[in-house]
Amino acid sequence: MSDSIYKDDIASYMGMLKNAAPELNEKWMNYHNVVFEDGLLSKKDKQLIALACAHITSCPYCIRSRTKLAKSCGATDEEIAETVFIAMRLSMGQPYAYSSIAFENYEKMMNKEDVTDGFFFSKNITPQIKEFHELSGEMHDKFNEFHNLVYEDGHLSKKLKKGLMGLACAILAKCSWCIRSCIRDGIKEGVTKAEITEAVNIAMVMAAGACWAHAGITMETASTFGKKK
Repeated sequence: MSDSIYKDDIASYMGMLKNAAPELNEKWMNYHNVVFEDGLLSKKDKQLIALACAHITSCPYCIRSRTKLAKSCGATDEEIAETVFIAMRLSMGQPYAYSSIAFENYEKMMNKEDVTDGFFFSKNITPQIKEFHELSGEMHDKFNEFHNLVYEDGHLSKKLKKGLMGLACAILAKCSWCIRSCIRDGIKEGVTKAEITEAVNIAMVMAAGACWAHAGITMETASTFGKKK
C-alpha cells in the first residue's frame, strides 16, 4: 500500500468492488442515479444538498465529486460557498442542542436525582437552551449573528438552505432537535412532504456513498494483503 491512504484516482480499486459484487453495485447505482434525476428539486439543487451532506459525512471523495457535479449543473462558486456554511452550521447544531442534555443532567445530579429515570431526550429543551445562551454571553451573540446570516436569502433561498439542505444535514448529524427545527422553518418557506422526501433520499445516498467511496481503501487493502514485499 502506498504512503497515503487517500488517492487522487481510485478508479481501479472501485472497479474491483464492482467486479466482486456486480449485481449489488448495479442495484446501488440504479438507486443513486434515480435520486439525482430532475424532480421537484432540480439537479443543481440536489447536487448542492449532496455537497452539504458530504461535508457532514467528511468524505473527501464525495466532497470533490459533488463539487464537480454541482458546477456541471450550473452552480456558482457563491452558491457552493453558502452550501459549505450550511453544513458548518448544521455541524454545530448537534452540540448546540445537546447542551440541553448536559444542563439537564447537571441539575439532576446536583439535586441527587436519578438521571437514568424517564426520557433521556426532552421534547422541550427551551429552558436549558435559554440558560446556555445566558451563560455563553458574547459567544452566543456572535454565534447568533452567524446563525441568522447563514439562513438568510442569499445566492440560495431560505427554503433550500434550511428546509431541505439543512434537513438533510440534520438527519446525517443525527440531531433530533435540528430535524424538528428544519421542518418547522421549512414549512414557513413552503416546503412540501414530497420535497422533503427527495432531500431525505439524497441524505440516504450520501450516507451510503461515503462507505462506497471509501471502499476503494478496502479493495486496495484486500488486493495487497498477504503479498510478499
